[in-house]
Amino acid sequence: AEASHTCWRRWPDRAASAAPRTLKFVTGLRRKTWQGNVVALGLAAGFMEPLESTSIHLIQTAIGRLINFFPGREFSAPGIDEFNRLTRSEYERIRDFIILHYHQTERDDTPFWRHCRTMDVPDTLRRKMDLYRSHGRVFREADELFTEASWHQVMHGQGLLPVSHYPLVDLLDEGELIEHFRSTQALIERCVQSMPSHADYIARHCAAAKPHTPHTPHTPHI
Repeated sequence: AEASHTCWRRWPDRAASAAPRTLKFVTGLRRKTWQGNVVALGLAAGFMEPLESTSIHLIQTAIGRLINFFPGREFSAPGIDEFNRLTRSEYERIRDFIILHYHQTERDDTPFWRHCRTMDVPDTLRRKMDLYRSHGRVFREADELFTEASWHQVMHGQGLLPVSHYPLVDLLDEGELIEHFRSTQALIERCVQSMPSHADYIARHCAAAKPHTPHTPHTPHI
């Protein structure tokens, strides 16, 4: 209700066009995605909020794991247990990354965002945040989907700033660092100048079709 109210308040000219369509879903993961001779893949295994749109990736990795642990005539309990452990670990790392988007926010203008800022988060996410806050370090766990750069972009971009830095940086030449950042900035500026603006791109490729007006044939006067 709060989201619908905010949406229509920002676009009052569209408020009368249609009522908002609310989509409800339940997030979670089966306790065992492989049990006996049944393996759950994709949405049959679990579902997470599509903020990062990971469903296709999770289908692909689950198929890969199934191939690696595919049984013979007998079913190996250690193999099944490892399949389930790896599946849960993958889901939990993605879960943490999605939660980070909401929890690490500077907004406090609605009850929703105030709840997100103060809510409890999984210990695995808390450790990642504490590690980054201390020295800007991010370590990728095993084959988790999101890389160090992804974690850095969300944490730093949403205001989680390190109180110190990686000490080996002090051994680098300051002039070389400044030149590196200048060249990076120049490259980004060239890319920005050569790309269309967001509004131009939408107008060129994604503009809504104009409503069709039925043609009324002209009847000449006799």
